[in-house]
Amino acid sequence: MAEQEDKAGKSQVVERTCLILRELGRFGPGGARLIDLTERTKLSRPTVHRMLSTLVAEQFVERTRDRGYRLSSQIYELGLNAPSPVGDPARLRPIVQALADDCGDTVYLAMRTGDFSHYLLRCEGAYPIRTHVVSANQTLSLVSTHCGRSLLASLSEDESEQIISRAQTDKRLFGEAEPDGLRDEVEAIRKHGFGWARDVTFIGVAGLTVPVPNPRGSSFLAMSISTIPQRLTKERAEKILPSLRATALRISEAVSGQSGAS
Repeated sequence: MAEQEDKAGKSQVVERTCLILRELGRFGPGGARLIDLTERTKLSRPTVHRMLSTLVAEQFVERTRDRGYRLSSQIYELGLNAPSPVGDPARLRPIVQALADDCGDTVYLAMRTGDFSHYLLRCEGAYPIRTHVVSANQTLSLVSTHCGRSLLASLSEDESEQIISRAQTDKRLFGEAEPDGLRDEVEAIRKHGFGWARDVTFIGVAGLTVPVPNPRGSSFLAMSISTIPQRLTKERAEKILPSLRATALRISEAVSGQSGAS
């Protein structure tokens, strides 16, 4: 039977296949059950099963030990040849620097890479006391930083828990926090959309963080404002949070425009 197409010429089969792959990506390495994908995609069970069988045969999807499905390592290999979703981070510097100039503190932009957050930009404000605990181009565990906490909160509970559990082999990664305290922080960010904490990554460092919205799925970028605890009180955090959120939205729009143009 000929492949169905809509009036815009889009292939229904390809569209549904992409939908399934996106949903599998949201479930992470733990994978998803057939019923999970049926509920999330709103496709019929036979349709999802048939497409998954083909994706498994083509080695884009693999079965898990508990008879679920997850993306295969071949997807990772393809991704190595894909352009960065951010492009050249330098083009985002004026957006991040504008926030640093406005609040006077250090502003970071980080991107998730597996279990880690890679810091793309660090922009300085005019406040003379600075918290230089992370450098641009440095890569740290997601459990080690304020941006990492936002990125963990953007994942499903199962996937974030897997990352936290893997990190527990080295408690030093958690800084001044305990794993359960980190879990509470991540849950609070998931609930409220931002994180505010002091003396948890390093003594003498406070951070305010938000995930950068991703219209296509989970956030893979996060931003934070970092300064000394005495300067980032709860009241001040509430005051500068709207500016941080507005800047994250500008970053999202710039990155989405980049992806659409590429």
